[in-house]
Amino acid sequence: MYKELKHTLSLSGTGESKERAFNDVFSQIKPLVARTFSSVILQIEPQDVEVVSAMETSYVEKFLGFLFPRRRVRYDILVTVTVQLRMIDTEKIKFEKRNEELSTTQRILRMQ
Repeated sequence: MYKELKHTLSLSGTGESKERAFNDVFSQIKPLVARTFSSVILQIEPQDVEVVSAMETSYVEKFLGFLFPRRRVRYDILVTVTVQLRMIDTEKIKFEKRNEELSTTQRILRMQ
């Protein structure tokens, strides 16, 4: 029922700073793991982070095309994250089946 496993994810992130780019990557881990596994996830623990590519792009931004120029920087990273997952495998749990026969009045009272 309880199991632990390691899973490797390939994620990309973008941000106006290096920290925001990494925060973007780490905010994607839980939703991606939840979509991948149908089990109840108890804990997700990053074990290893490997940066595959990192790019810093700078450009000049101007208001109305020519006013107030300012230099902007964008960081794009592609990382491989290995996570340790602790989960409960719901497929291995055997549920008892019970069938309730309710009258119309009881059914109406339960709906409130």
